[in-house]
Amino acid sequence: MGKNKKYYLNVIFMAVLLAAVFYVLLKDQDLNDILNAMRGAKKFDMILSMFAALVYVIMEGVSMQIILHSLDFKKQGLKCVKYSFIGFFFNAITPSASGGQPMQVYYMHEEGINAGASSVTLLFWTIIYKVVLVVFELYVFLFHFDFAVKYIGGYMWLFIIGMAVNVVSIVLYTIIVFSETGAKKLAYMGTWFLHKLKIVRHKEKAEKKLDALLDSYKEGAVYMRTHVKVAIIVFLTTCVQRISYFAVTWFVYRALGGSGFSALEIIMLQSFVSVCIDILPFPGGVGANEGFFVALFAPVMGHSIAVSAMLLSRGSSFYVLVIVSAAVSMFAQFQNVRRSKCQNTR
Repeated sequence: MGKNKKYYLNVIFMAVLLAAVFYVLLKDQDLNDILNAMRGAKKFDMILSMFAALVYVIMEGVSMQIILHSLDFKKQGLKCVKYSFIGFFFNAITPSASGGQPMQVYYMHEEGINAGASSVTLLFWTIIYKVVLVVFELYVFLFHFDFAVKYIGGYMWLFIIGMAVNVVSIVLYTIIVFSETGAKKLAYMGTWFLHKLKIVRHKEKAEKKLDALLDSYKEGAVYMRTHVKVAIIVFLTTCVQRISYFAVTWFVYRALGGSGFSALEIIMLQSFVSVCIDILPFPGGVGANEGFFVALFAPVMGHSIAVSAMLLSRGSSFYVLVIVSAAVSMFAQFQNVRRSKCQNTR
């Protein structure tokens, strides 16, 4: 099946899933109350929510620019922001956000960044992106434990799984970075286990592929061990990125006239949504994100206002960004086609 066909099927699946979730959320609600709340939202706060969403994408580009600069690729900041939007779009339309980084590598390569540098950049950023979320949630549980337990409630099991997946991912990445033999042994152990379960039929063939994959990470591992200063700077920019994303809901909360909860409390609640939903294999978290948002925020805002907040928050932090990032991706493809034609006419 062609890649384009897969993307189309993913978009159709997203639409069907979203329709089902909206039906469940809205079937017993007064649509007039929801629409009136949305129409009455303060425009200035909604503009701030969309700005915060844009900052989220832009800061990924800033992080990539910092890493690429340290690798002697003096790319313009706008090009790195373009790569960030491309990643957002393809993550949004592929299961488990699996399509973004391969497309970023492709477009970087088209503009003169070799696969080694792009892989280092994306691996480095991915590790720090996960670390920032884990550090933030550790802060929440150390200093706001009662709040977390109260509002996560019966979803604590899902939160624990989400955190465990992030921690395991960080540990695996750390092994790759700091222990070449450890990574190889771990990979071989996983292959052996999958072979015993009959999931992997040809163990030797799989091990050869793993060797090639691990070799591609060597450059990134060396880089991460020797660029601590860059790691600290990217960590700080990624903190801004994460908080900007969570803050979208805070601005929506204010836009709808919400009171009684601080910015930090709303940001913490939104971070719980991210931890619980990011592990699910739905394109863009569509369906699960909307449903879980309402479930978590209904005790804070009331169900009807929570539905309005979900529509506005997801509109700013996802659907508007999907449209913008689709336009950026189309522009990037147009640039590639034009560049290819120019090269062929020389």
